[in-house]
Amino acid sequence: MRISSRTPSRTPRTKAAVALGLAAAVAVGGGLGAGTAAAAASAPSASASASVTAQRLIAIEGTANFRDVGGYRTYDGATVRNGVVFRSEALTKVTANGVAQMGALNLKGIVDFRTGAEISANGADKYPAGVPYTNLPISDGGYLQTLYAVVNSRDPVKQQEILGDGKAAQMMVDMYRTFASDPATRAQFAAVARGVANGTVSLYHCSAGKDRTGWMTAILLTAVGVPAGTVNQDYLLSNTYLKAGNDALKQQLLAGGLMQDPSLLDPLLGVDQSYLDAARAEATARYGSFGKYLTDGLGLDAATLVKLRQRLVP
Repeated sequence: MRISSRTPSRTPRTKAAVALGLAAAVAVGGGLGAGTAAAAASAPSASASASVTAQRLIAIEGTANFRDVGGYRTYDGATVRNGVVFRSEALTKVTANGVAQMGALNLKGIVDFRTGAEISANGADKYPAGVPYTNLPISDGGYLQTLYAVVNSRDPVKQQEILGDGKAAQMMVDMYRTFASDPATRAQFAAVARGVANGTVSLYHCSAGKDRTGWMTAILLTAVGVPAGTVNQDYLLSNTYLKAGNDALKQQLLAGGLMQDPSLLDPLLGVDQSYLDAARAEATARYGSFGKYLTDGLGLDAATLVKLRQRLVP
């Protein structure tokens, strides 16, 4: 199987490249309508753990956070279909064997949320030939450039000043709020939701598969009636799957003399419930409910929400 990749060359692993790669990696996921989303958002979450199926991570060589979006129970007792929609980190490190594994998933289309700067830093996706690829960049609010400068400065005082004392976490909260507030960002998320509903998108990703990808997944699962507690649990799984790679990266930054305290990056490398809550709160504040965010914020009409439900839930 041929591998599709726009930029086959590899970036040298110099200290500067490590820093830029880090910055790109953490920059920054019957008829149903608004009522379904509202019911899902308010449904009890005590049984969320029991509603998660055993099969979550998909074995694609060269990835760590490639997951099936299906397998979750909705508030009305249905189960989201497996094998229809997938989420992932960037596909830049996928091996030839990984491409073959992806080929078995019968992907209908791939959407890449990364910006041009992220793609330039970390490389193009690798995926089965013939699968449609679309780049729908979502801005990181300028923090990629800030993070690159901070890490590459090698100045522990500057790094503490910009990232310490809760500032890194606040950076993430502010970015998540734009998922609901920024018109261009909403348009990209809406395009993917329509693509999933129409069957033309079956995989979406950003850099680490945790923030933009996490919010996109929250949109889809909530729209089809998955309780908020279950959505939260799915979102937080990124911490589990990315931990080994994040730990290795922090050690590399320490050994390379770029940071004396790589733990300053923890809020950027992982996810936190407060981030997801911030996006939800922004959506609710602006539109009155998550259901209204779907219909008014994203512009998803009743027909699209019905098709989305039919596509994802038997």
